[in-house]
Amino acid sequence: MSAWRTILVTKPCSLSMKNLQLVYEPKDEATIRVPLEDISVIVLENNQATMTVALLSMCAEKKIALFTCDTYHMPNGLFTPFHQHSRFSQISHIQRDMKKALKKQLWQKIITQKIINQSQLLKYFDKDNLQLELLTNKVKSGDSENLEALAARRYWSRLFDDFTRDQKGLDPRNIALNYGYAIVRGAIARSLVSYGLLPTFGVFHNSELNAYNLADDMIEPLRPMVDMVVKRLELEDELDVHMGVDVKTALINVLYMQMRFNDEDVTVLNVCDFMTQTFVKSMKLNDSSKLNLPSVV
Repeated sequence: MSAWRTILVTKPCSLSMKNLQLVYEPKDEATIRVPLEDISVIVLENNQATMTVALLSMCAEKKIALFTCDTYHMPNGLFTPFHQHSRFSQISHIQRDMKKALKKQLWQKIITQKIINQSQLLKYFDKDNLQLELLTNKVKSGDSENLEALAARRYWSRLFDDFTRDQKGLDPRNIALNYGYAIVRGAIARSLVSYGLLPTFGVFHNSELNAYNLADDMIEPLRPMVDMVVKRLELEDELDVHMGVDVKTALINVLYMQMRFNDEDVTVLNVCDFMTQTFVKSMKLNDSSKLNLPSVV
């Protein structure tokens, strides 16, 4: 069984390891122990938390994604395993030498699935999704006509009222979206590294200042899962600019929500692994059809 627990550290504490267990010792509270094999993600939100090197090393060994947060409690750093795949050199060379045509075909497939998932989410919330449905079979190789942007404008205007998607905006919906995307992005980066890929080299994103270009490519079909949670939180009137622990927990738990993958219901965390496996197969065979992507249940 795969790891399923997420640890959100919000209080001053010390974190260590004993007998392959995480030992959480908050000030003036009881010590808590959690088996490391049960943990998939740790989010260090409090800057007065301390961690031993032994625990940090074991996080890499157990493929636990470890996030640090900035002074606004937003994820700003990610610690991932280092080159654990037995064929790292072979896979990284194949990735480096990918043909431009294959990259364009893969991006076409990624964006098509993203728009399909956005359309399905609008339908889930009883919103008009016709204009997005009409775009799903019109995405060309490399998304040369930038239908992703056109779909986004139509999508956001229907999903939320009086909303503009802004990564630095102070709208509570934008803050929550940014938090959720950062968590999913980290989970994808964890999977990419585990399968011997270099997250720096993307198929569409190619910024020299971005260490996670490939994660930013692969996250696209998964974003609507975060959007779903943020919309639910809005409907329940749970959102504000300060984002309480319950809101953050709901966003982190996106990783354990179900998506449809190869005719099975699979958690987002496992989707990251399965999607990465098929991406590697696409690279090796120079065949974009081998890439399988998830859909919104």
